[in-house]
This record gives sequence, C-alpha cells and structure tokens, in this order.
Amino acid sequence: MRAPTFETLDLSAAELFALFEHPLTWRYLSLVIVILILADPTRVAHEFGVPLYCTIWLAAFLLYLAFQAALLTALGALRKFAPRPAVYWPIVSLCAFFPTLLLVETAMALAISDPQRAPLSDRVVYLATMLILFEIIFLRFVMPRVRIEAAPDSPPETHRATSRRPGRLLHIAGQPVALEKVKLIEARQHHVHVRLCDGTLTERARLSDIVAQTRPEDGIQPHRSWWVSRRAVRRLGKRSGREVLQLSDDSQVPVARGRVEDVRDWIETYLDDIA
Repeated sequence: MRAPTFETLDLSAAELFALFEHPLTWRYLSLVIVILILADPTRVAHEFGVPLYCTIWLAAFLLYLAFQAALLTALGALRKFAPRPAVYWPIVSLCAFFPTLLLVETAMALAISDPQRAPLSDRVVYLATMLILFEIIFLRFVMPRVRIEAAPDSPPETHRATSRRPGRLLHIAGQPVALEKVKLIEARQHHVHVRLCDGTLTERARLSDIVAQTRPEDGIQPHRSWWVSRRAVRRLGKRSGREVLQLSDDSQVPVARGRVEDVRDWIETYLDDIA
C-alpha cells in the first residue's frame, strides 16, 4: 500500500491484527476518542446527554475500526491474485468512513426522534479530514514502534540482550530489514543510508521513525543524523579534539557534544555485553 504521505507500507494481515493487541495502540486510540468527545466536531453534543453522546462516539469508533480491518483483510486476500498496483491507504479509510457515518447518522436521527434529520451530513469533509490526520499521526509515529514489538513471530523477552533474538526487524520505508544485519544508519536530507553486514540500502525515510523501532540495547544514536548498532561499536574515542564512536570496521561516527555523557553511560551499560 501507500501511506497518506505516499511512502510504501507493507503490512500483513497478522501484523494488522497484532497492532490491536498492543497497549500503545489502545492508549493512542483512547486519546483520540477523548479528543473527539471534548472537541465535539459534530456540533450535536447539546442534543444528547453526556452518557449517550460518549456511547455514540465509542460505538462509531469501534464500528469504523471493524470496517477498516475487514477491508484491509479483504485487500490482503486479493493481493494473492493481484499484487499490484499499490492502494492508497486513505482510500481504504474513506471506504470504511462513509458506511460508518451513515449508520451513526441514522442512529442519531432515531435517538432524537427525527428520522428525516441528517445531523452529520454538513460535517462530512471536516470529519474525513480529522480522520486522515489522526491516521497520519498513527502511521508515522505510533505504528513503527508497535510493529516491531507486536510482530506475531517475535519470541518472548527472556533476557536483556534483545538485539540477539532472531526475527527482529526494522521497517525502513515499508521494507523489512533484519536488525542483526544493520551496522549503522545515517540520515541524509530526506533519505537514510543504511550500512548492512552484506551491503547498503538507501531509502526515503526519517531516521526518527527507524530509531523509534529500536531499544537501548539494540544501539545508540550519538548524533541526530546517526544511529549505530551495539554490535558495531568498539569504543568511544577522539578525532581532532571531538568525541567519536570507533566502530569495529575502523570507521568513525561523530558524537554530538550534548550526547557525550549519554553515550558514555550507554557504553558502560551495554558495550561489555558484546560477544
């Protein structure tokens, strides 16, 4: 698929449903529901009691998620026969939004004993825009962290050195990359350059989205433009009076002045564990 910001998004049905098993997903969704209830984008809260209005929003939210999950699952099944072209995520969202809106609007009209009333029709564009905005936030900032932790094939966490567990993946512009193969990642304008054990990879992506999928024991971000795998780090050194990370292949990565102490603490905590 293509995400709202047009980057490639590769999501299996198992990963989709695993998202809803993660507490971070539900914390985000709960926050969205609270914002929608308090903001009252429908401008009809005064026509309902608070308990009924909150119940309507919760039901609408769950109904929309059910429609969207069903559509994405059906799309995943169709991919076996027609893997191309890529589908734009907001199209699926809007296909789930409109039947949800129709059912909720009908329920609201019945609740106020006015079956001819269409209380949401004049707010369609506004509501659809809010929906897409909240989904962009989820896809860009919440899902990258959730997917790694919620991956169905991830083994249980048995000890601190999670970077050694098989199956850990980093999703870089929708492309899964084995974490254990990543040596370092450098941000270059709107792209990231990934140095792997067996080559390199350059994709249009944000370093912050990738780092959000990692844990402290996986590696360190010594500079805003760099992330380095724990396996690649040898020691903290100096070059021209500035701190740098010395890597196992004799290359060096700059350390920002404001992060020197954090890097030292990280080395003391994790570097001794490297085999």
